[in-house]
Amino acid sequence: MVTRRASAAVYIIAAAAFLRTPARAQGPESARSWLRQAEQLFEQQRWEQAGEAASKALAIDPRLADAELLLGLVAAARSNFDEAEKHFLKAVSLAPGNFRSHAYLGSTYLQQKRLADAARSFQKVLELNPGNTAAHYNLGVIALAKRMPAEALVHFEAAHRADAADVPAALGIVESQLLLRRTAEAKQTARGLDRVLAADDPRLLQLAALLATHGDYAGAIPILEKIRRASPASRDVKYNLALAYFRSAQYNKAAETLQALGDDSAVAYNLLGAVEEKRSRFTEAIRAHKKSAELQPVNETFRFDYANAILQYDSIQTAVSAFEAGVHQFSKSWRMRLGLGSAYYVAGDYPRAAAVLLEAVALKPDSWLGYDLLGKAYESAQSAQPAIEERFRAYLERAPKDAWAYYHYGTMLYLHADVSQAKATLKKALALDPSLAPAHLQLGIIAQAEGRTEESLRFFERAASLDPKMPAPHYRLGLAYQKLEQQDKARVEMERFRALKASQPGEDRTAVLQSLAQQAR
Repeated sequence: MVTRRASAAVYIIAAAAFLRTPARAQGPESARSWLRQAEQLFEQQRWEQAGEAASKALAIDPRLADAELLLGLVAAARSNFDEAEKHFLKAVSLAPGNFRSHAYLGSTYLQQKRLADAARSFQKVLELNPGNTAAHYNLGVIALAKRMPAEALVHFEAAHRADAADVPAALGIVESQLLLRRTAEAKQTARGLDRVLAADDPRLLQLAALLATHGDYAGAIPILEKIRRASPASRDVKYNLALAYFRSAQYNKAAETLQALGDDSAVAYNLLGAVEEKRSRFTEAIRAHKKSAELQPVNETFRFDYANAILQYDSIQTAVSAFEAGVHQFSKSWRMRLGLGSAYYVAGDYPRAAAVLLEAVALKPDSWLGYDLLGKAYESAQSAQPAIEERFRAYLERAPKDAWAYYHYGTMLYLHADVSQAKATLKKALALDPSLAPAHLQLGIIAQAEGRTEESLRFFERAASLDPKMPAPHYRLGLAYQKLEQQDKARVEMERFRALKASQPGEDRTAVLQSLAQQAR
């Protein structure tokens, strides 16, 4: 969603930066006088004068911990956290039993993303001041940042028990419950927040964004509708509502909301294009994506989505031109090259497809889709085969859990007559993904070529059961049954092969387009 993701971290300063009503200094009268003046100036946000007054207090009484605290607060207000840390550390050394000094120090560490140091400071606060709500809250924030939602939940619940009106703590509870997949509890907590927050309270939008981020669109949509009714002119709310409808597969409502938005922005047209694709209104989808790309021609995502829509639903050659222009403008874009390589592939230009896909994986060496497309293009791109093999070897050293890559590389090895290595590599693919039908098929082809017909049957039957729409296993089964002189079975399998082949014209092209569509919205 466009709205910043609701998170406990949003409230660090609100909950922790002003924990104090500082204890009065126990030094000479003039030092106390300067400190009181510094506090008044600080409350007026006159940072420089407050700092000067606190420094004068320290000049008179160098052990005045509250003056060090004041100087730390002034530095923090100016976002000078290194300086703030020095003053808070000094205050801690002067008055180690003052929980506020540890709290300020922890808040400063949190701003610097020094989570371990911040956690130690807030734990010290709890030792000195058990039940301190801000310390519990910030420990919850730290636990979320460390991906420890169970620990975070304990702290957020402690803060909320102490103050039932603490909305940031309640939001932290919702996020922790969602991360723990305690969906029913998260819904209950969210409903409680929805009841107490006014429709124009920005924290309500944060709640909706939090729910949507974790896929609870059913919970987010009513909240967004409530906010829309209270703020009918808000474009952000309407866009986020349309996006929630889109993500929950309510495409007609998404389209209606976007039309009511009346927004001539590129992001709105891009979403509309995605909605129209889902509604199978392909001409309208291309038109919307085109408008999005025209409004923001320097946005790579919008340009990619437009070219991809053309490839999916219109002219291949027009898509090739669109992707070529994208590669020219976005010279470092692996995704544009992935699109162009796919366009060349479905156009039947396998050598150019391989060349540009090699460029794509050079720019993004972990692109599984790039390697999958390279594997498909390999056999028909003879001049690029050595480079493709080299890329696959390097990729599998870095990504040993990609079953499809092992399948493609095993097929390459078999084409080079390295049968033992091919079988070993294909078996690695199946160890990673036993349901990978093409790997079963390829092992069956090898067994068939080696004269192990009965064994090949098992592989072909397994491939056919795993992917009933794949024609090739039935063709191979037909050949195997012919070899075994089981003509009736051979005839049945050949008929299945022909029926599947006829029902899926351009099967390989469709697979490539579906894979590329995953790179779009």
